[in-house]
Amino acid sequence: MKRKFFLLHEHIKQDWRYLSVVAYVIVATLTIILHILRPGQEGVLLDGYLSTLASIVATLVVTTFSFVFVALQLASVQFSPRILRSFFEYDHFSRFFLWSFLACVGYLMGLQYFGFSDASLIYPKFGIVGSFYLILLVFPLFIHHVVDNINASSITQNIAKRTIKEIDELYEVAEFDLSKPKRLLILNKESGYLDSILYKKLFQIIPDNNQSKVLVKPHVGSFVLVGMPLVEIECSETERDFYQQNLAKISNQFIISKFRSYEQDIPFGIRQLVDIAIKAISPAVNDPTTALNCIDYLGNIIKKAALSNTISKEATLLQKKNIYIREFNFEQLVDMAFDQIYHWGKEDYIIVRHLIKTITNILPFVNDPDKLFLLLAEVEDMELSFLKEDYGKVEADCPFKKAEHRNSLRDHLADLYEMAISKIEQLGLDDRKLLTLKKSYERNLTFMERNRG
Repeated sequence: MKRKFFLLHEHIKQDWRYLSVVAYVIVATLTIILHILRPGQEGVLLDGYLSTLASIVATLVVTTFSFVFVALQLASVQFSPRILRSFFEYDHFSRFFLWSFLACVGYLMGLQYFGFSDASLIYPKFGIVGSFYLILLVFPLFIHHVVDNINASSITQNIAKRTIKEIDELYEVAEFDLSKPKRLLILNKESGYLDSILYKKLFQIIPDNNQSKVLVKPHVGSFVLVGMPLVEIECSETERDFYQQNLAKISNQFIISKFRSYEQDIPFGIRQLVDIAIKAISPAVNDPTTALNCIDYLGNIIKKAALSNTISKEATLLQKKNIYIREFNFEQLVDMAFDQIYHWGKEDYIIVRHLIKTITNILPFVNDPDKLFLLLAEVEDMELSFLKEDYGKVEADCPFKKAEHRNSLRDHLADLYEMAISKIEQLGLDDRKLLTLKKSYERNLTFMERNRG
């Protein structure tokens, strides 16, 4: 129900005519109800009240658009100056907001000028109800609309939609067929991000004795094109009729949005922290403290993932009915959290040192040999061999020319080696990969203790 209301709201916002009709019907209905319940006393003028409302409405529209223009100016610098024109030319809700507020001010002032401000008349009541409708409902919706529309995802989506619309009008589009023998496909009907899956409802739709294999193709948070398969069903002829009758119902359990969200999408939070960290260490911003803060919280997320099961509760539930969903594994989360930050910050010893320190802090919480190896492999991928060899041999390849910086990195790398060796011994593992790393760490520790500088 909530989803249907949202879609209706979005549809109405696409055309100023719908917006005007809906606003007029709501205001007119409320005005008639008010006029019946409170007819008003004849001879009492509402000039003062109408003037106050007119000034409030005028102040709101002037102040709001002042902030909007500043926000648009900043957005145009970040993205493109051409988005300023498209904001008003194609955005019906913004045009409706501006002209409805101006019309309201004009109407309230006209009531006073032409002498229709008597409390017994319905005209001033229409202006009063309309003003409150704009102030209490339209104004908050417009603020939310502006915040939503200057987002990069909204800007890119709107540009793509307008371009695709022109392609549809100018050219004939070829048909495509993704069907497979003995398999049913549920195709996506709207391009966007897979925001979430209604797991419990999907579980209820599929019968308990289901023998078919239901495979969800995209993972939550991925971008899906129109026509891409959402679900692939491998079923027998006896169950085929059931799935064909319920294709639309199954498809409705996949929520497509122009934004990613935190719901069910663990990588989205990681992606945001990584973006902040990368921007913070860029030369234009040069804010390493913010980057270190992001690395700390990324470590907190990875530590929680290390303690968690590799399969989610929802996936476990759905597998009871042969429904299989795609999820990110621990290796992907670790790579997503640290790889890009290291790539852009590998010439800053503070960033590299903090990445090593963060992974070292996670190791005591890891009791899974595979996850332990993945975390240690993340450090091995950082190409820190120059810390384990004589500086004279690797001087040309070493990004850190100061001995102080190299020694600081060696100290943190030694802490990681000691923690890793202790953890491997504690677990009593006979895993060949981990034992090989353990021997390598012991040799590196000996070398680093003898060779500082």
